[in-house]
Order: sequence, then C-alpha cells, then structure tokens
Amino acid sequence: MKITLTSLLLTIMALSGAIHSPVAAQAPYPNKAVRIVVPFSPGGGVDIYARLLATSMSAHLGQPIIVENDAGGAGVIALERVAKSAKDGYTLLVVSSTSISAAPNLYRKLPYKVDDFTPVALVGKFPFHVFVTPGIQVKDWKQFLTFVKSNPDKVSYATTGRGSTPHLVGEMVKAATGVDMADIPYKGSGPAFADLMGGHVQVYMDVPSPGLQHVQNGKLRVLAVLDEKREAIAPDVPTMAELGYPGLTAFNRYTLLAPTGTPPEIIVQLNKAALAAMAKGPLSDKQIADGAKSDPATPDQVASMLKTDFETWGAVIRKLGIQLD
Repeated sequence: MKITLTSLLLTIMALSGAIHSPVAAQAPYPNKAVRIVVPFSPGGGVDIYARLLATSMSAHLGQPIIVENDAGGAGVIALERVAKSAKDGYTLLVVSSTSISAAPNLYRKLPYKVDDFTPVALVGKFPFHVFVTPGIQVKDWKQFLTFVKSNPDKVSYATTGRGSTPHLVGEMVKAATGVDMADIPYKGSGPAFADLMGGHVQVYMDVPSPGLQHVQNGKLRVLAVLDEKREAIAPDVPTMAELGYPGLTAFNRYTLLAPTGTPPEIIVQLNKAALAAMAKGPLSDKQIADGAKSDPATPDQVASMLKTDFETWGAVIRKLGIQLD
C-alpha cells in the first residue's frame, strides 16, 4: 500500500487528537451516582442524617447520591463492605462514633481496621445528657447524688446493650462521681426511654433528642450535659464541669467516611459539599432542632476527633474488661 505524505500527516494528527481528546482523559469527579452506605436500618438517627446529607450534597455535586441501608452484624457488615470498596469516591459511609471508634476496642476480631477509613466530614456532634425519671423526686445533680448514695443497689440506669455508647457513658459517670448503679440493657433507645418514663429504671444517658421532648412535657427531668459548655437547646442544664467534674464529656458523632486510598482532591471536594449542605437547608434545620453541633471541620480535624474518641472509649472498655466476640 502506497503511503503518501498527506496520509501520513493525517494519521499523525488523528493519533495526536485521540491522545489529547477529552473522551480519552479521565472524566471529572463525580460523573455518576454516589452511594452512601448506612450500617443501620431505615428510620434511625444515622439514617435520617445520611439522607438529609445526601439530598443537599447531591445538589452541590451535580450527581444523585443514593443512601443504602446495610444493617446487620452490629454494623460490621457495612463497614467491611465500604472498607473493601473501590477507592474512587463513589462509595461512602455515614456512621456513629461508636461503630468506628469503640468497636475496634470491643471486638476480638473485625474484618476491617480503623485505618481502612478516611474521614471526610463531621455530620453532627451530639453531647450526652443525664435524664432521670420524675419518680425519684430529685431536681438537681446534688440531690441525685444524695439519692443514689442513700439507696445503694436500688438505682439502675438504662443502656442499649453491653458496650453500647450509653453503657460506656454510664460507666464513665460512675467512675468520675463515685456512685454505683446497675446497668439494664435494652434493644434500643425507644424502649429505654419508655421504661425510664415508667420508672422501671431511674437514669438514662443519651443524646438530646428525643429526651428533651419528654422533659418539655414533664415526663422526664434532665440534670446535666456532658459537654464543655451549655447547649442552646437547653440553656438551663448545667455542664459536668460546672458540677465539679471538669473534662467529663461524651459525644456521639455522625461522621462521613471514605475508603482509605481515595484521592485527596476528591476528599476535599466531598468535604466542601458536606459543609455547604450543613451550612443552610434541611440538614442544618435538623441539627438545630436536635441540639446537634455542626463544626465546620476539615478531614484532618475530624480524624483528630475520631482518634480522641478511639482513645477515650478504649480506656473505658479496658477498665471495664469488656470483650465481645
């Protein structure tokens, strides 16, 4: 076949065009739907926040974000799935701090490590409150301590299971204050609050919502908040520091994570979209209503928070000698 100079030049130009063609180059992120995996059933706190986050972030990223519930195995199934997924920014995770920070200290074997996840954004920070049943006739923390010490072996506090965050927080409070209370496990916060209002248990430590709603209708009392400062949603509730226990704080954090190895530029892009979602709109409104704190944290700042949680819960778990299969 005879090759002319003209045909040779046309071939070189075509090859050059293919090399520099936008089609050949990698499409900018995101160019398809993103998935957010939630390791719990629909309707819970983490699920609600994940869905509000997904809706708002989708508008900022220009692609649909689909929330997928993958409950089971105390969250282990979903976390393993995300840890082993492609590191491309299309599979993310919204999880509570207990699942990512306490679980590795609780379980002998896990199919994932804390280092398998890279923090993207803090979706919500919920300080724990101390709720009591009105049946014990105490109106403040001092009266509560007196009541507990005067009624040994008669005061119990609700948890959502051995090693759950309410259990760990309860043990932290016991150790700091010197009071003794038996822990009674429940299958969730709903049954725990129901029995607290019914007087079957005397104390329950949980995040503000829905406890403060029951306080407003007179079915419960709230004595303290485990935060550095008072909450705007409950300004009359003193902090543990004000009550004489500086440093006694406890939070549940909802965190957006990606598999470690996801390109840093994608992490930054996702962080910006998440912060924009929390600045204004339905998610911001929900945070205000629930008394959640929305810190505009960078991925590095979120990583520091999770490290603190890991060390805090680890110390409590080791002290209690809790080990789960």
